[in-house]
Amino acid sequence: MELFEPFSVRTCEALVDDERRAHRYEPVQGRPFSPFEIHDPFGLRNAIVPVFRQDIEGRMYGLGTAFHMDGFGNFLTAYHVIDFIEQDAASRPILFLSMHAVIFGTVNVPPDCFLPIVRTVVPMTDVDDPLAALRGESMRRPAIDVAALRAAQFGSGVRSPQTLPIRSVGWTPQAGEIVLAVGFPHLDLSEVDDSAQQALLSEGMFGAYGRVIEVHPEGTSSSNPTPVFVVESDWPSGMSGGPVFNRNGEVVGMVSRSLPPEAGNAGVGFAVYFGLIPDLELLVPTLDKNLPCWRLCWGVFSEDPYVPSSMHASREDAEVVAKTLNPPGVIKRVSNQIGTEACMEYEQ
Repeated sequence: MELFEPFSVRTCEALVDDERRAHRYEPVQGRPFSPFEIHDPFGLRNAIVPVFRQDIEGRMYGLGTAFHMDGFGNFLTAYHVIDFIEQDAASRPILFLSMHAVIFGTVNVPPDCFLPIVRTVVPMTDVDDPLAALRGESMRRPAIDVAALRAAQFGSGVRSPQTLPIRSVGWTPQAGEIVLAVGFPHLDLSEVDDSAQQALLSEGMFGAYGRVIEVHPEGTSSSNPTPVFVVESDWPSGMSGGPVFNRNGEVVGMVSRSLPPEAGNAGVGFAVYFGLIPDLELLVPTLDKNLPCWRLCWGVFSEDPYVPSSMHASREDAEVVAKTLNPPGVIKRVSNQIGTEACMEYEQ
């Protein structure tokens, strides 16, 4: 059996709350790289969510996983999880958030738990297509297998999602290093009925450890240039878009794709390597890449110059709030520790 110390992972909000203990995630005895169920309804389940496709008639189909990254309702997932939006304008991505309570028995799922995506950001790159050039056209495709999702406003029936600490600089995957992926492996392209929704609310989240075996800084091929590190593990397809943690409990990558174990061979997973994504801040402008659990935002300050009245993802939102104060608030670009009022002025 592969021997390693199981990880303890906490959300950003839990890291600043001394009363919230870190959960230790134990793998299945004798099967260290196999998926195992995670019961953490007030921690990771608040930050890591299933992704559905909802068609024009309201039916929902499981797709993969996403995770909350900044406390402002912005999530990350793998682009291929939501790539249907390019061809199917009648369907939309839906996130499935958790309720205000632990579930026992059968209950009705509040409509607020189904959170539509109102904006999708995907980094694009030009494609060298001589025929298109002759026609005076330009061809573009996703540059990497990553998409940022902006969710609709949270309703009163859903618990506001917690946030994961993201490490985009200062970590390099090493051969033999152990990582942990988390997601919803029971999701597939079949329709998700009421009973399956109930199961995903109360259970459904799994983790899977893996061992790093190699790194591809420029992707595995010219057609798939996403920088990845390759992991020996069993990552089922529904975990695509889920976070990959290092031993410090920091998100250092995202499940992109996987090959299942077969014929006695170990499974292989490919994780997007955040440390090598070019211009990551353009994709996630609220991410403070130097400080996990800190976010770049706009603070509104009133009489006390050191204590913000509120924090906002955009300057426009901050200006609306600043005008309501008497005297009007002062707006500053800051880095804010998520879950606290701690902030420092940000200088680019």
